[in-house]
Parts: sequence; structure tokens; C-alpha cells
Amino acid sequence: MQFTIHTAPTAPPASQKLLSGLQEQVGFIPNLAATMAGSPALLQAFLGLRQAAGATSWDPVSRELLSIAVGVEAGCRYCVAAHSTFARKSGASPEAVEAARSGKPLPDPRLESLVAFARAVVRRQGVRARAEELAKTGIGPAQILDLLALIAVPALAGMVAELTEVELDTAFRPQAWARPD
Repeated sequence: MQFTIHTAPTAPPASQKLLSGLQEQVGFIPNLAATMAGSPALLQAFLGLRQAAGATSWDPVSRELLSIAVGVEAGCRYCVAAHSTFARKSGASPEAVEAARSGKPLPDPRLESLVAFARAVVRRQGVRARAEELAKTGIGPAQILDLLALIAVPALAGMVAELTEVELDTAFRPQAWARPD
């Protein structure tokens, strides 16, 4: 099955404005979103989740490292490359990005606890225990629920990437990733 990578002019009318807005935000239209544009409902859901996640109390570095961890757990090459690129642009250290990509502990204990929670959610193992650990560090229930919104963005992206086998954008290729054997 072939999926089209749309441009703003070739996308269904309901997706055109959404793609144009994304291009203004990111500087280009990522292939994954351009593929989602074939379903205006999917693109709107993804961009809505993305916007909601950006409105949480979590800073951009935390959000991106968490997204890398979700991508790694889900085996999403596209997600890991894209969010590694965004993490570096957000100011994440190369060491933190590499730790999130490799599954090794992050140098910052707070970030490590967030990433460990995300991994547990994706695996659906030990989620409550990880949430309790977060609570002991002063992270409240609302912030923990916000993490679920953050996890939903790369989780949805990963489903689309798996289905469509979308090509990695040129901007993300320097951060290409493959699941270790």
C-alpha cells in the first residue's frame, strides 16, 4: 500500500491550513505530518495533541527527551530521529540525547525519572510504581497526567510511521537511529 506525502497545495482542503501552520512553526512540513494529511481528522488530532503537550508545565528539553524514550520503546526510527533533532535544538545536551536514544540512564536524575516513567507507560509495566516515584520527588498528579499527553504525541506518530513506512526527512537524517540488535 502506498501513502502520499502531501504538500500544502496537494493535501485535502481540510489539511491544507493545518500543514501551512505546521510549516510556519517548524520551518518545513515533516514527511510524517505530510503523510497524515491524507486524513484531515488524523492530522488535526496529531497537531491538537502536539499543541496540548506544548501547553503542559514541562519544559521543551524534558518533552523531547521523553519523546525520544517513547520512540525507542516503540521502535520508531522516525520518532527517535525527529525528537533527537528537536531535543538538540531545544538545548538538550548531547549526553542526555544519547542516553535517551540508547536506553541508558540520563545524567540528570529528574530527567531519568521522567524517561523511566515514559518507558513504563509504553511497556505497560510498573506504571503506578513509577508514578509513585515521581510523586516522591514533588511531581504532582496533574503533572503526571500531563506526561500522558506528552507520551501520546510520539505514540501516535509511531503508529503512523509504522503503518506508512514514511521516509525520514533530510533535516532528521543526521540523527538517524536504528533499534539495536
